[in-house]
Amino acid sequence: MITIGLTGWGDSVLIRLHGRNTAGWLNHGPNWQAVRCLYRYSAEEMDQLAGYVAALARRVQNSCILFNNNSGGAAADNARQLIGLLGLHYSGLASRQIDLF
Repeated sequence: MITIGLTGWGDSVLIRLHGRNTAGWLNHGPNWQAVRCLYRYSAEEMDQLAGYVAALARRVQNSCILFNNNSGGAAADNARQLIGLLGLHYSGLASRQIDLF
């Protein structure tokens, strides 16, 4: 289960997702930076997250979700998944900007 805690409601919300690698997060060894954010969200977790994000979008004007689970290269893939689950379509981007993800 993904839990998102928020305090107060303003115009905007920022969610930063590091993954759920508890062992990596608590690792204080020499390779802590490589394992801390080594996590790929499952399809079930992404479905749950999409529900939370959709609910938040009804309560705030602007929402931004950052995937910081990038140690294994999962951040861009999970971001693309969320874009698809939410049915988001972007316009006005530089011609290759979306290819960065």
